[in-house]
Amino acid sequence: MNASAAHLLGMGLRHANLPATQDWLDRLAAVRSACTGSGADHALPLHNLPPLPAEQRLPVSAGDLGQFGIPPIYRASIHRIQIHLLELAQEALQQAERAGVKLEREHCDVILVTALGLNRSHENEARAAALRWAAAGWRDHPDARALLELWRQDLEQGFTASSHDKVGEMASALAARVAAHFQLRGRVLALEARAEGGRAALAAALNCLSHGGSRQVLILGAQTLDSPLHERPDLTDTSTPELPTWRESACALLLGDVSAAHAGQMMLQLPPATPVCPRPAATVAAGPVVHIEGQVLPVQTVLGYGHAMQDLQALALAALAQAQAQAQAQTAGAGASRSPAVHAELGPQARLVLQAAGQPLPEQAGSETGPVAVVGCGSAFGDTRGNAEFWAALSQPGHRFRPLDPARHHCDPFLDPQARHSLAYYIEQASHAGLEPALHPHAASMHLARSVASEAWSAVAGLAPERLGRLQVICASNLTTPALRSAGAQALLPRVLERLDALGRLQGWNEALRQSLAHALHNQAQAERLPSAEDQGLATASGLGRAVVGDLPAQVLALEAACASSMAALDLAGLALRAGQVDTVLVLGVELPVNSSDLLLCAAQRMLAPGLMASFGIDASGFTPGDGAGAVLLMRKPQAEALGLPVLAQLLAFGASTDSKSMIAPNQAGQTQAMRRAFAALTTQGIGPSALQYVETHGTGTLIGDQVETASLAEVYAGATQGLALGALKSKFGHCFAAAGMASLIKTVLALAHERMPANHFERPLKPELEWPRLGLDPLFTERPWPRNPQQRRRAGINAFGTGGINYHLVLEEA
Repeated sequence: MNASAAHLLGMGLRHANLPATQDWLDRLAAVRSACTGSGADHALPLHNLPPLPAEQRLPVSAGDLGQFGIPPIYRASIHRIQIHLLELAQEALQQAERAGVKLEREHCDVILVTALGLNRSHENEARAAALRWAAAGWRDHPDARALLELWRQDLEQGFTASSHDKVGEMASALAARVAAHFQLRGRVLALEARAEGGRAALAAALNCLSHGGSRQVLILGAQTLDSPLHERPDLTDTSTPELPTWRESACALLLGDVSAAHAGQMMLQLPPATPVCPRPAATVAAGPVVHIEGQVLPVQTVLGYGHAMQDLQALALAALAQAQAQAQAQTAGAGASRSPAVHAELGPQARLVLQAAGQPLPEQAGSETGPVAVVGCGSAFGDTRGNAEFWAALSQPGHRFRPLDPARHHCDPFLDPQARHSLAYYIEQASHAGLEPALHPHAASMHLARSVASEAWSAVAGLAPERLGRLQVICASNLTTPALRSAGAQALLPRVLERLDALGRLQGWNEALRQSLAHALHNQAQAERLPSAEDQGLATASGLGRAVVGDLPAQVLALEAACASSMAALDLAGLALRAGQVDTVLVLGVELPVNSSDLLLCAAQRMLAPGLMASFGIDASGFTPGDGAGAVLLMRKPQAEALGLPVLAQLLAFGASTDSKSMIAPNQAGQTQAMRRAFAALTTQGIGPSALQYVETHGTGTLIGDQVETASLAEVYAGATQGLALGALKSKFGHCFAAAGMASLIKTVLALAHERMPANHFERPLKPELEWPRLGLDPLFTERPWPRNPQQRRRAGINAFGTGGINYHLVLEEA
């Protein structure tokens, strides 16, 4: 396979000690000057290196969220890094335009890289946890109820409760806000791969450009110190015995398709599995290094430790060095013909090459032909375990909603049917996993992830691992796992105790009472901790993926695209397979939203149905959450057939777009665009909407959501809707957030295998205004046969729509 490549069209850079791009240039010049005389075979003369200032955090931006069109109602819920990302994106886009580059807004993706959580996630959890700890610790006090009410009111003020905290804390919302303001309507997603997030984002971006129909990709990077986990070497991938000096940083890098006319822009290449140059012994443990005309600069030495940002920092430094060298060559009269040797070594088999503007284009990577095959799947949705139980539940009438577990879901302090404040939820049923009481809440996601991965992996259990080739694992999940949330809340415990003491003094509590309440709360907080040896795989979303494959060599990353996360993960998996980067991909969709923290956040925004969700029903007023985990094992179809593996289904094409009325209100244009892009990719195969017999809807049970989705289907499938069957899985199993798209895919794969479309469960009569009968749409009130037919291939579509207008449509067919 040939190198993937892209033009670097613009960038914006920010660092705790280097607030502007010019400061990065000055730092690079100072470091290179200190290194004069050192070469590739010599250690960097650290004693000559000018030290960085002590400040580790980014300076507070002087900018205003209002200038980027963010309404006041949202601002309290937004991560502090958001304003930096908006400003950096603006800088990168404007730099490209000044250079004469046309912005391809309709086909520009936004990919965010981050790790270890962000401030609002930790503050939201601390607010809920502090009340939960108090409720358990003070339960025997005679005035417990009155004390808790005072404490609740104080927490809502001290930890800034907002009605939009659920949307605000999602990592993908950071990218979606950037896309919305700058009208970028391609893919939007957030990635996490611990310290390797930058190279994962670069690989994904290059695949989107070369194989995914994108023309430009805006990579956003952000690493903050909001999480206490930066103090743990087992989670930060640092190989030195002492913790490195962390520095917050952020960036925006605009990449463009090399086939476009950007001859004046430098080009980057990411050759596959390139053997690396030998490094000086002193730099082996220093992470990425930049090679500049004989000098070897460890990025960590130049900028401090950047964790998720370090690979993007390496790219930025290499690009700055390349630009400087080219400018010097032109000043000297050499023109653009000189191409300095600048590259960044990101890892044992990952090298990023920067090529000067005006150089010949590289030979581009070719596509692997053929569809992507599903060769295995595993499921655990609601209280079902395994594909057989999931299918049996789909085939039976009724729903899978059950009363909440008083202990696991903390009903006593939080359940209030009237939801009179932000620290209350008002639903009493959900499709929860029914976990064993002894299973720690933080370990529940890992428990289900291992279960579904094992079931999916059983399809290849008889094969030696090396026959599967290069393995990739993509975990679609909330990037802030329960364990990561908890760690953030635990880190804020001193602040919690300070507020409790201040409240006690204000209320006139005597010292004995203040100490007693604080001691009881502190003990409850400590009781929730997991031993660090047990939570290494739980604290990051990518850790879930790593844990399920154990010691097998694999590229592992986690992905979040709100409620479309699973579909976005499947899309990236398909692109990696078609690019020939990997041979086998295990895609996980895992999220357990039936927990008190998510219930509180969703209730504050009135997202939850007061009763049970009624997808497309007359009383549709929100969703009911459902726990879920699913996994599929993917290969290129020719490879699967060569290995003698049965193919369950074929993924033909994905369509993606980002467009909405607001962060929480969809629009028809964005959804239809995603559907049309999927079918546009199938034009040469002659597959259009009329070739499908079934569509699994997103169907969240909200008034506007159901109306917009129906209108979108009617528009795209116009003339082809007569008899088109619609599935509505969420009305039976609830909304499992990041795992929702995986549930839809596995349901459809099982329907193909069993040759029947299972009946939907509708909690309420269908809303007449949707006009399904007039459109000829089949709501599947009863089961419908779906037998193999030699005259007609069985095909289906799947919708997945996420907060912020993240829209996906998948077209698949039988094997």
